[in-house]
Amino acid sequence: MKKILMIGLLVGTVAIVAGCGTQTPTPAPQSQQPTTQNTTTPNQTPAPSTTTPTTAGSGKDVYDKNCSACHGAGGAGASAPPLNTEKRTQAQVLNITKKGKESMPGYATVLNDAEIQAVAQYVADLKK
Repeated sequence: MKKILMIGLLVGTVAIVAGCGTQTPTPAPQSQQPTTQNTTTPNQTPAPSTTTPTTAGSGKDVYDKNCSACHGAGGAGASAPPLNTEKRTQAQVLNITKKGKESMPGYATVLNDAEIQAVAQYVADLKK
């Protein structure tokens, strides 16, 4: 008799637990906005953009946010060496920005490629 009671309780518990986990998801409401259609045919590819996603102004913004605390406003120097006293190419600045140099950490994991390009151009243009 106890075995039948225990089996009944076990089956009932399993049924309750199984019933709790089987909820049907509600469908997401459909948007009332019209969908846009692709205007290119499968054999066409869109022409590449000739504009860059960043500008020199954004390079200054990236510098002000990430570099000026150590290198000073306008690259004048602070706790780190000044950047406006010697000419560096954009490639040199880009490499240092990504990988770091001496006590300066690399920023490859902090900034995206467009931000690194923009700040490298800005710093390279500080001394002309």
